[in-house]
Amino acid sequence: MIKDIIIQKYSQEDAASMLKTLDYISKNLEKNEEILAEAEEIAKIVISLKLDASSVKAALLFPFAKTKLVELENLDEESETKTLLKMLLKCDDLSENYTDADGLKEMLLAITKDIRVIIIKSAGMLVFARKNVQNTEKNEVKSAFRAIDDIFAPIAARLGLSEIKSELQDLSFAFHEPETFKNLSDAVKNETRASESMISSIVGEIKTMMKNAGIESTCYGRVKHISSINNKLKNKNLTLKTIYDIAAVRILVNEVSECYTALGLVHATFVPVDGRFKDYIANPKPNGYQSLHTTVYFDEEFFEVQIRTHAMHDFAEYGVAAHFLYKEHKKSLAVVDNKLLWIRKLLENKDNVSADTLLEELKTDVYLGEIFVQTPKGKVIKLVENATPLDFAYMIHSDVGNKCVGCRVNGVMAPLVSHLENGDVVEILTSSTSKGPSRDWLKRVKMQSTKDKINAFFRKQMKEENIKLGKAMVDQYVKSNDINLSGLMKDEWIAAILKKSAFVNIDEIYASIGYGSLTSEKFVSRLLSQKQMEENKNKSILNTAPKAPLKFESKTMVTGTEGTLTKYCKCCNPIPGDEIVGYVSRGRGIIIHKTTCENVQKLPESRFINVEWNIDRNSDFMFVSYVDIIAKSGGNVYLEITNALSELGIKVASLNTSENKLGELILKVGVYVKDKNELMLVKNKLNSLASVYEVR
Repeated sequence: MIKDIIIQKYSQEDAASMLKTLDYISKNLEKNEEILAEAEEIAKIVISLKLDASSVKAALLFPFAKTKLVELENLDEESETKTLLKMLLKCDDLSENYTDADGLKEMLLAITKDIRVIIIKSAGMLVFARKNVQNTEKNEVKSAFRAIDDIFAPIAARLGLSEIKSELQDLSFAFHEPETFKNLSDAVKNETRASESMISSIVGEIKTMMKNAGIESTCYGRVKHISSINNKLKNKNLTLKTIYDIAAVRILVNEVSECYTALGLVHATFVPVDGRFKDYIANPKPNGYQSLHTTVYFDEEFFEVQIRTHAMHDFAEYGVAAHFLYKEHKKSLAVVDNKLLWIRKLLENKDNVSADTLLEELKTDVYLGEIFVQTPKGKVIKLVENATPLDFAYMIHSDVGNKCVGCRVNGVMAPLVSHLENGDVVEILTSSTSKGPSRDWLKRVKMQSTKDKINAFFRKQMKEENIKLGKAMVDQYVKSNDINLSGLMKDEWIAAILKKSAFVNIDEIYASIGYGSLTSEKFVSRLLSQKQMEENKNKSILNTAPKAPLKFESKTMVTGTEGTLTKYCKCCNPIPGDEIVGYVSRGRGIIIHKTTCENVQKLPESRFINVEWNIDRNSDFMFVSYVDIIAKSGGNVYLEITNALSELGIKVASLNTSENKLGELILKVGVYVKDKNELMLVKNKLNSLASVYEVR
């Protein structure tokens, strides 16, 4: 009885909670005895895997919820059980119709965000398969066994649920080829070496032999599953008598030397079969697998014996040779695979793991930062978290994205820039008369690949328009910043910029500005940098402050302060190009602040006067402005910074350094500049250095 199992396996509090759910089912749904029996069978499998009370309750309620006999809203259960049920129902919907099995496996793991859901669903599929293995004509059953083959048996293998995986595969074999399965099962049963008593005998002898030799070891035996035997018969053209590992014994020891000692003891105790010894320790398989394999006679039957260290066993089971890697033809482990291997190891060693640790790991979202959605035909598409239908469209094909005019998400019309969620079914609506993507899409999509494809459209389809737009954007920028563009457009300066970029000519630069991959500010800054470098080419530049710096307050540089002592406040260091305001101080003249200065908000409004800059850019006036730099600690960062400033002809007024908690270098550099444009050049130049993370 399941009640007895629950009371025996769980704490008093957890057992009471589960029995309350079981009592609710029995009282309110007593007419549905068949479904109740199914629910109890699923729960027994979940209990055998040592899952928590919420998982067991979800397993009990799942068959009733999917047949609509129980409504989630009316359930008197805690939120965790309801959440598991909700994910189980969504998982159920997705696995009914699909065309992309590999993609669906990934999506099921992502959409549940809780491995317990996959385990309960796999247990449900196992119970269904046991019950329906002989119903070979029903379409519903055919569809379920297809899902078992494509999705649930591989996922069970991936998670290390070996008993569920093997039984699912055996039942699938019995469903698809009932006669072959029966004949092979009968043949294996008639194999004496596959009997429980025979395996117990040889394992007992080996344990005694190892103990007498003083070698600490673990020894166990197993019979190969019928589906695995059938695969070997088919794939290797063998007969049952020539499959040597139908019954096998594994010996695990601590040291490599003990592997060879154990091998000697096995060969001394049992008669080895000629030509059946393989030393994969001295000569590992290409995937790194190590073990000694030998076949011996015992009571006129032959058994395969595998001998390896515990470390070799861990590598074989959980390392790069893990079953799902080579069975799914994977070449390397991804982050997700590593996480699943860790979960697999916990599940296979659940007797030695605390319930809290197991629960915490099973509730982990293994696909953090990624989502999986479907096309209406069942193809699975992987996107980044918060991706939009536009990202989905461009993942299908660039032409689909370029002609996209609308979308349906789960059958309902939705904005093209809405956020998608795991499991959504997305249908893209296209039109042959579409003029292509909007520039606004670049700000709303989430994936860089989508932005690249949209930009590619603008580059290819609208080059002439982009050139015109780019020129207009540059003209607008220089006018608003009072820069003489004609004086900057020298052939040699443009050639220098082209040499350092991927552009072939100036039109490509304008086109790039037009479609948004390059800003007007960056292009003009590069021209100004070329001008500055030419002006300083033959000058000797010293990275020190001028010996006799100008007394700025003795010069009238601001309209509205004529004849009055003027100072420039060090709290915000205003320079030409900044919006400024004058503060009439008591006895210290007029103090010039930036309008954005925090201190302006604290001073009395009645003492402010309107002022504005009155300086010719070609004058000799210089201002100290400060640049904050976050850079990589160590290396040649100081040399890189001073060389960069030298190239621009910029003199340094001060330099202070410190380190933050991350060990990054923090530099506050005071530089002499003429105005805001020159300061911008300095920042852009410093920002381009390899050792510099950020410039403010």
